Amino acid sequence: MSLSPHNDVQLSRDFLLALLSELSVHVLQEFGCQIRIFIHGGAVMILHPHLSTSSSRRTTRDIDYIRRAFGHEWRKKGVYDAEERLQRCINAVAVKFRIGTDWMNADPDVALPFAHNSQGQLYDPIYHDSKQPNNTDMNTVYESKGLVVISVTMFWGVALKLVRYKKEDPTDIVAMLRHGTKLNGVQWTPPIMEAWIKTLCWPMGYNSYKPQQAEELRNRIRDAVHQLQSSPENSPEEPSHMPLVPSTAQSPPVLSSLHTMSSSLAPHPFSQPPSASSLRSLYMSFHSLSPPAPMGERMRRSSTTSLRHHTFSPPMPLLFTSSQSSHTIPHSHSHSHSHSQSPFRMPESWVAAPPPLLFQQMPSSAF
Repeated sequence: MSLSPHNDVQLSRDFLLALLSELSVHVLQEFGCQIRIFIHGGAVMILHPHLSTSSSRRTTRDIDYIRRAFGHEWRKKGVYDAEERLQRCINAVAVKFRIGTDWMNADPDVALPFAHNSQGQLYDPIYHDSKQPNNTDMNTVYESKGLVVISVTMFWGVALKLVRYKKEDPTDIVAMLRHGTKLNGVQWTPPIMEAWIKTLCWPMGYNSYKPQQAEELRNRIRDAVHQLQSSPENSPEEPSHMPLVPSTAQSPPVLSSLHTMSSSLAPHPFSQPPSASSLRSLYMSFHSLSPPAPMGERMRRSSTTSLRHHTFSPPMPLLFTSSQSSHTIPHSHSHSHSHSQSPFRMPESWVAAPPPLLFQQMPSSAF
């Protein structure tokens, strides 16, 4: 039977669970042990037990997973063809269920940011944050003998959806913000949401936004908060214990909420409620990128071991331009870092695959 590269079948929650169950069987045979993958996008809204109750999504066409993170974990174990082996399993599931092979794909990987840690080593900030124990505890959406599926952190989920902000993205963001309210009673306002995103997702390069880009981001944040405040405050499962009070300036409740959300949904603990600027400075001191990469600046692996920076354009009206510069992946034979002087976990250096990985720019509609 010939494989179709594109899936047009809408996948419900039950359908997704059936696909993952079958995938688990194949990966257990292929790898001989349980594997884990990190996902984002619409499938998270359907599979996550808490988000699904407040999201309007009922189906999706695919599951977006972070292929580069999966390959990175296995290269650290000395396995250099893990991505290809996983793809064979994905294809086998597609054949059985007569759907396209991109029912699980990593097309958005090409538009996800890399960063450098304080030692100048390249790392994947989304993967690093999402594999922390508190995120895996709260946001594991599927687990079986052969497979664990974990959602990226809520702040990265929101940040990625703010880039596109089309179709179901606004309502998906509302569902994630409401989840934060249920967890922590956070009072979402445009200032606190902007500080939360800019602090925890700094590799997106927000500080390098042009004025028009920064204003469009704020417009999207204001719209998301407005939709949240305009929707019923009580979710189907449990009520919010704190009202969503509009605020136009940073105030003690806002700082307290920012601290609460950071300590609960971020992988790094903070000892006291700091200001938004000091919170970012503390985070940046252990995750440095100098200067911050522009929004959409991505790394590409060339035919050698060098990387090239590209700036990709999200849909209008964010009007991003392209620029290029070359950088070399630092070679590291050790992935251990000292934690004695900090409660933060140092991001690990990226493990480059011996064969080159050639990526092509994906249209923004792909994610």
